[in-house]
Amino acid sequence: MAAGNASAVVALIRMPPPVRQSNGFVLPLALTGSALLLLSSLSLQTLAFHGRQRSSQALATAKTRDADQSVLMAFQQHAQGAAACLLALPSSAWPALEQCPAADPSPLQAGRIDDRHWHLLAWQPTDAAGGTLQLSWSDGQQSRIDVELQP
Repeated sequence: MAAGNASAVVALIRMPPPVRQSNGFVLPLALTGSALLLLSSLSLQTLAFHGRQRSSQALATAKTRDADQSVLMAFQQHAQGAAACLLALPSSAWPALEQCPAADPSPLQAGRIDDRHWHLLAWQPTDAAGGTLQLSWSDGQQSRIDVELQP
């Protein structure tokens, strides 16, 4: 019996040490790293998208302001000479033209800036040195421009 116990003891000594449960930590680590990289890239894409959106909105606003200023300059240019007397009257009174028989209001009522057409909705003089233009654009937008007339 002693020999039987000795072989059992030798078998226990020869047995490899128990395996730790450290196998399999690489896959969760790789998945976590991949998820972090994906979230980071999505955040960067979102930031870039919002930046581009703000840029295009600022560009559209600048183009609208530029077009309004171009109409204002054209309006002031066409309101010289015989057409200057029209500026003392609201645009609703222009068709009568009793006070300004030599004036042609058509250049003041419509025009084109780049690829956009505009149409005068109303001209309302506010005082001797200015007034307000209300415009309708071919793309459906409307503008209101305060005008200071040059003497």
